[in-house]
Amino acid sequence: MVVLTIVTQQNGESISFEEPLPGGSYARLLSCSFFNSWHNLSRVGRMFFKGTDNVVASLPQGHYNVESIVKELQSSFERYKKKGKLVLETNNPNSVLKITTVARNALNTTQAKEVSVDYSLANFLGIGRNMRKEEYIKKLNSPSCYFIHCNLIDSTKNFLNGMRSDLAKVDVRGKPYEKVSYNINSSQNVFRDASTDKFINCITLKVKVENGELFDFKGLPLLFELELN
Repeated sequence: MVVLTIVTQQNGESISFEEPLPGGSYARLLSCSFFNSWHNLSRVGRMFFKGTDNVVASLPQGHYNVESIVKELQSSFERYKKKGKLVLETNNPNSVLKITTVARNALNTTQAKEVSVDYSLANFLGIGRNMRKEEYIKKLNSPSCYFIHCNLIDSTKNFLNGMRSDLAKVDVRGKPYEKVSYNINSSQNVFRDASTDKFINCITLKVKVENGELFDFKGLPLLFELELN
């Protein structure tokens, strides 16, 4: 049995050994830790009055949860001098965030104006490009799981969550940009069939989105504790 602690600076980086390790028939993930530094909003998202370039608010690309979205939007309202144009409410019974569009004319009477949203932000919030007067956001369109892939796993014998070379699946936790450690529970850290030669010269670990894309941790380190047997 060999237990390895592997630290990489890039997702998908291969680790080579000066002295080859003895090959094994099985592998399992004991623990891992990642920073929530990847962007779940990959492009700048703007809210603006429909048919104009009059911006109400904008969100820079980054990693967000509901609380950080509200904080950033409120700051953006101040920056664009649009305070009071949109009202934000959290913890509603049927949504994580409610956005109400409000505008006032010169006579100071309430008059709703249509607000449009950039595609990237609309997709992230799970709403249409043209906001309704009252918009209820059920959940953010953000990856909820890490699929951890290892090049040693035998793809002919393992089939986890639709990916033949996945080592484990981990639910994303923590706040934006926080470092989160995961101890893999008993249902996940079972030994998986490995396909190795007599010796192991290199190990590659990758953290993927469900669709197979790599998470981009923006250069912050990834840590894995791996057992070979």
